[in-house]
Order: sequence, then structure tokens, then C-alpha cells
Amino acid sequence: MAEIKKFEEALKELESIVKKLEGDLPLDEAIKAFEKGIELSKICIEDLKAEKGKLALLVDDIKNVTTELNLD
Repeated sequence: MAEIKKFEEALKELESIVKKLEGDLPLDEAIKAFEKGIELSKICIEDLKAEKGKLALLVDDIKNVTTELNLD
């Protein structure tokens, strides 16, 4: 993955590939599109994992604040 794409860009391109694959493509083009789709899926998954980690930290921070304020 020489070029790092943002989640939104990768997802948009992935959706486009899915539409192509739903059509009638020659086998060699379908395989290339599928390979590209896998690469884009990996980008999306990694971005989602990173965001999940950030959200977990925020949730933990909120829990700590509510515990300190006795808001539970």
C-alpha cells in the first residue's frame, strides 16, 4: 500500500469495485478488482481499529470523570 488513503476514500472506491464485480466482468478483470477490494478492505479495517482505540480511551476518560464526581 504505497499510497495511504483515508477511510472515506477507500470505502468509496471499495463500493465502486463491488458494483463492478456485480456486473459482467471478464475473469482477469474480476480477479484484479477483487485483489484491489481486499487491499481497500484492509485499509478500512485498520482505520476502524485505530478509531476504536481512540473511542475506548475517551470512554475510559468519561468513566473516570463520572467516578470522581460520583455521578454513577
